[in-house]
Amino acid sequence: MKKTCSSLNLGITHSLLFYMAVLVIMPQKAPLYPIVIWLGMIILSGLIVHNYWNKKSSNQLIVRLRKNYKKTQGAALLSALLFLLTCISFKVINYINTIIPSALVFMTALCIIYTISSHIQSFDNKEKNIVIKVKLGIKYSWLIVSLISYYLARSLISNIFDIPFDTTLNKLMTAVSALLFIFIFYYTIYFICISYLILMAPKIKKRKATPSDDISYSMSVFAPLFFIGYISYIAFSIQTFSIIKFGFGFAMEYDTRDTFFCNNKYMWLSEYSKARFMFIAEGNYRALIPHRDDFTISRLTCTNSEPFYLLVTVQDKKDFMLEALEKQAEMLTSDLKTAISLNVR
Repeated sequence: MKKTCSSLNLGITHSLLFYMAVLVIMPQKAPLYPIVIWLGMIILSGLIVHNYWNKKSSNQLIVRLRKNYKKTQGAALLSALLFLLTCISFKVINYINTIIPSALVFMTALCIIYTISSHIQSFDNKEKNIVIKVKLGIKYSWLIVSLISYYLARSLISNIFDIPFDTTLNKLMTAVSALLFIFIFYYTIYFICISYLILMAPKIKKRKATPSDDISYSMSVFAPLFFIGYISYIAFSIQTFSIIKFGFGFAMEYDTRDTFFCNNKYMWLSEYSKARFMFIAEGNYRALIPHRDDFTISRLTCTNSEPFYLLVTVQDKKDFMLEALEKQAEMLTSDLKTAISLNVR
């Protein structure tokens, strides 16, 4: 007889891996941290007891899986393990080379793709019609998503820096923004594909004892992929600012310089020694001035009189409204102080 596969053992393993991943990602000072620890311990204990009870039961159903199904389950388990290692590597990224977490992210992504590909091939026909359609879908979706993301990125950079749309063509910041949009698009597509494959799964598997075995197989394959995506979403939401800051900080080094050219000589802002300057046109720059954990953007225009440049902060309608509210608040405070001082007299 062929070796059987216990979906419950896989469930315990996956639960343990994702439980550890959540503990690694979640800040220890978070209010929910103790609750997550105790809840995870209770769930894992329940699964272990349930597994032990099933082993003692004489009426346990033995489910034989075809080789390709076992291969898909193994790939899903490896994806979960690599994801845990990725979470740990990012936790200790200050003490290791950045190549390690980058390589783990790449390996995890490849393993997820292999898991999905293995599942699709397990129910495809001999002519590989479904695989061919999937390849065409990936090809055209990549083209469409890339074009839309690139256009959105150029529009975003043009709006943020208040620069002409044409000048965004050769900016590395545009490429970084486009990659961010591509990630968001494909992240959404990822969840849609998993949901679609889950709905298809009960219709395509054969040689199973009961319909519940279809559910067990689907859970052992798609639950890990779903939790990888969901936990990644939580981590990305927490670290969004840090990721954007790192990406734009890297691009800024190539799109800007630390001096600007006005009055036939190179100059810099003495009051903002760490400011960076983006060349737009002759005598026209954008000054990126660090401000706390962010930076402010100003239009820098060369002039013929000292200090030979004019610095104007880039503003939108929201900024004007906030300034108006601040002025009204200052006027109200001043009037109240005047009224109080008159009453005291």
